[in-house]
Amino acid sequence: MQRIIPVAKRFAVGAAAVGALALGAAGAAGAATTGSTSTTPAALQKFNCANATKVLDRIQKGEASIAAGLPKLTAAQSKAAAAGHTRLADRLEKRITRLESPAFRAKLTKASSLIEAKCNVPAPTGTSSAS
Repeated sequence: MQRIIPVAKRFAVGAAAVGALALGAAGAAGAATTGSTSTTPAALQKFNCANATKVLDRIQKGEASIAAGLPKLTAAQSKAAAAGHTRLADRLEKRITRLESPAFRAKLTKASSLIEAKCNVPAPTGTSSAS
């Protein structure tokens, strides 16, 4: 059980890093440039399409890691709750909720679709943007 928590942290941190790398400061830059006629966020305008396949692969691997790690987290959470470790169970439940949230999944899907649209690169098979 001690090994599950660091692995889950790696999944969460990796997924957050994937989202941050894919989108960058698109939200802040998009809000700052209200007079722009372009529909592409400023951070994506500077995106190097030579790296598109690498970023899309990274997003896909992050999604796969999350999908593989969620059953383990759920098992660890139920085991901790059954053993009476309520603080640990609450922390694991919070992490599970965050990873399963539609907003988190939408962020990864949006990043993939923006990259695909800008660079005209198809997504690797198995990404959530295809489903």
